[in-house]
Amino acid sequence: MFSTRRITLPVLALAVVASCGPSKEHARADSLAVSAATEQARLTTQLAAQKDSLTRVVLQADDFIMRIDSSVSRVVGKKKKGKGSKDQLDPLAQQILNRRAVMARVDALVQRAQETASQLAKANRTNVALRAQLASDSAMIADLNVTIQRQTATIDALSSRVDSLNGVTKALGATLASLEAQHNKAFYVVGREDDLLKRGIVVREGGANLLFAHPGRTLQMSRTVDPDVFTAVDQRGTHMIPMPDSSHRYRVISRQSLDYAAVDGRDKDSFTGNLKISEPGKFWGPSRFLVIVEQ
Repeated sequence: MFSTRRITLPVLALAVVASCGPSKEHARADSLAVSAATEQARLTTQLAAQKDSLTRVVLQADDFIMRIDSSVSRVVGKKKKGKGSKDQLDPLAQQILNRRAVMARVDALVQRAQETASQLAKANRTNVALRAQLASDSAMIADLNVTIQRQTATIDALSSRVDSLNGVTKALGATLASLEAQHNKAFYVVGREDDLLKRGIVVREGGANLLFAHPGRTLQMSRTVDPDVFTAVDQRGTHMIPMPDSSHRYRVISRQSLDYAAVDGRDKDSFTGNLKISEPGKFWGPSRFLVIVEQ
């Protein structure tokens, strides 16, 4: 309707001019009016075509924006507004409103994407710190493992030395025990005088050397004795030496003293009953060989 109105006015003016009669001015005016009308018609047609093209572009853009709006709405989670308010606005204002709503949703989506990117960057920084800590811990564990292996080797070497020393200690202990047992070993013999003389355990020494007699000789222990003819005992554990007949009297002819023994009926070096040793160290101190003669 707008285009038809613009075209009608120049035509009427041209008709008025034509009714006034031909003249140069009128002819020139008619020519200018026709040219102006033609140019105006061309421009009007061009404007209408451009408006139609712009409308198609706007409609295509609006359709594209609506599709973006639908996708963004699903991502952001916002609901579309009802259609009641759209009917009250002209298409251009409605498009502007729609685009503002789409931009709002796009901004929300961008904000969420930025927040996610920030969280991801923070997580990456945390992961980097954790990896660095893990690398440090792994290096420390490796160093500790090397230290433990070195200490294990040292312990093994020391254990070998301890085992060797234990073996030496045991050998020395056995040797010491043997030496101590040998040192504390004592020997005794109890018998009649003639039997002891025959066995070479005792001898008669001293006195006068007459042709048929040797008065003044005393019975003494032989200077060379065989331990095998004695009974071996341990000084530390032997506290009593039993006599063959406790009713007989016995005399000690070796170097031991009865002062360190408990006996019955003692008379100097003789006694009755069994020999009870009260102080073994002092009793066996003078000699490890004890000779007792039954009287």
